[in-house]
Amino acid sequence: MVDIEGKRKRPTRVTIIGILSILAGLIYLFPVLGIYDLGNLINITGQTFQAGPLVLTAFVIAIANFIIGLGCLYGWSPIWLYLVIISVINFVVALIALLNMNINQWGIVLIGMIWLFLAAYVLLTVQSKKTKAWFLS
Repeated sequence: MVDIEGKRKRPTRVTIIGILSILAGLIYLFPVLGIYDLGNLINITGQTFQAGPLVLTAFVIAIANFIIGLGCLYGWSPIWLYLVIISVINFVVALIALLNMNINQWGIVLIGMIWLFLAAYVLLTVQSKKTKAWFLS
């Protein structure tokens, strides 16, 4: 996949995955930046707990999403393997979550179906010939 000028052409679906990954990194970064008050979270029972581990987890996920997004845009070869592993895990977890959901909660079921669809989309995209050529060349 080389254009007229001799540069590698990035597949459109890889660009979409890269941009979505960077956007997901921004969303995970919101709690870290303090947009939400995560000093003390109140759960359903009214008890408070410290949110430090949640903020740290959100920060790690945000950095991982940024790295994956940039890797997709620049064609870093290790990112292909990470995408395969993460998309398989996401697909299995989304399927299990969807099977265990209460069917009367349509909003939650819809989110689970979107999650499953996105995981399948990424898994199929990273297995295509153009995507493999982009990452593994």
